Amino acid sequence: MIKLSRRAWLGTTTLAVGKSLTGFAPAVAETIGSGTNRASSLRITGIRAYEILLPYDEFHAATLFRYHGLNIQLRTVYIVDTNVGIVGYGENWGPSLPAKTFQSYIDTNPFDWIADSRNLAINMAMYDIMGKFLDLPAWRLLGPQVRDRIPVCAWTVSQRPSDMAKEVQHAAKQGYRWLKYHTDEVQNVVDQTSAMQAVAPQGFQVHYDFNANATYEAILPVLEALGQYPVAGRFEDPLVATDPAGWQRLHEQISLPIYVHHGPIEFLVDGIVDGLMAGHAPIGSAIQTAAVAKTKNIPFMLQQCGGTINQAFLAHEASVFEMATLDHCNLAMHWTDDITSQRMPIRDGHVSVPEGPGLGVSIDREKLEHYANRPRPSQEPFLVRIRYQDGPTIYCRHNPEISGATDNMRYLARLLGTPTPGPKPAYNNQVVTDFWDDRDATEFQQLWNATKSGPVVQ
Repeated sequence: MIKLSRRAWLGTTTLAVGKSLTGFAPAVAETIGSGTNRASSLRITGIRAYEILLPYDEFHAATLFRYHGLNIQLRTVYIVDTNVGIVGYGENWGPSLPAKTFQSYIDTNPFDWIADSRNLAINMAMYDIMGKFLDLPAWRLLGPQVRDRIPVCAWTVSQRPSDMAKEVQHAAKQGYRWLKYHTDEVQNVVDQTSAMQAVAPQGFQVHYDFNANATYEAILPVLEALGQYPVAGRFEDPLVATDPAGWQRLHEQISLPIYVHHGPIEFLVDGIVDGLMAGHAPIGSAIQTAAVAKTKNIPFMLQQCGGTINQAFLAHEASVFEMATLDHCNLAMHWTDDITSQRMPIRDGHVSVPEGPGLGVSIDREKLEHYANRPRPSQEPFLVRIRYQDGPTIYCRHNPEISGATDNMRYLARLLGTPTPGPKPAYNNQVVTDFWDDRDATEFQQLWNATKSGPVVQ
């Protein structure tokens, strides 16, 4: 994530943050302090957590499950109760927060947690409660609204070129204008782009997330090649954050925008990037990021993955942050259903900020109970098959449920171990990788048994 140093924060953001935190003050203060509406006695009485498993869109359900397992498909919904009967909703991807996390919130006032930087999911619920108490939309607690709908992008995992082309078509059909994905070292990103270009509607573009692990010398020719395709839109974390000089050179040499995520905020302050991506940022951190972006007049995007509750809060945030003009990332459209009574359709690459008090969404309790009790699937045997042109074919296992293994498909060293067999890891090797699951084939069974102890190279 973006690292905000004390120097960068104090030097660039004080006035902007002050405005963000006080833009709603007159109307809200009047309501809080008036007669029976006083908020001073409002208290959090409990927090309930529901781990839910909703069905993925069948289009890429198997791929997403094999790539990341339950770590993304599983979500947790939080219902925060108060002493006046108002409840607030929040959510995060993955399993529930530890129960001890909730203790510090119990018997506190929701208004104590304005601009809190501890937990995004609980932020959502607190702003939902505060908005409902005041009969105001959540954005009114953040600042003046500058847009009533926000740009959003689709998201997926890296796949074979032919499958990436299908992802573009699927995203465009859903109403998106951008597709974001993590590149990985087991596919050729230029071949993927060629395939996506062949099917992309006019104006559709791709956001490439390069994992912040390349060197300047290795990534420059990749970015230059991608820049020849109209579908290529922007590059995130193209090289290691420890090489600011390399970032500066890329900024000067590459015409497409370059954004930072896993790096210091000084990159933005010093003008060596074109924007930034704030991932899963609690509201206090998002306010700070928005302030830096406004001070430097540089756009940014928020990425916080979850369903409709999450997307609603993201829309409220991005509607008041002046420089939040990039396409924000949320996974709500990956699921064919949700536990909310309403969803947020994508229209021309945008979602509208929900109306009504708080987040503006409500929960269907029957759906919540149903999906909280849905059986958890387990992985059926499959192999990762990595085929190099004029090189080896490598077979290995991938279990995304192992702690720390969720993102192993992005990095050959994690997936195969070191020393890594085959060519030196890169994003433009002549390689195609897929998931192989022909479990009735004798060859599959032989290789499945052989890969128990590690990768097999042929």
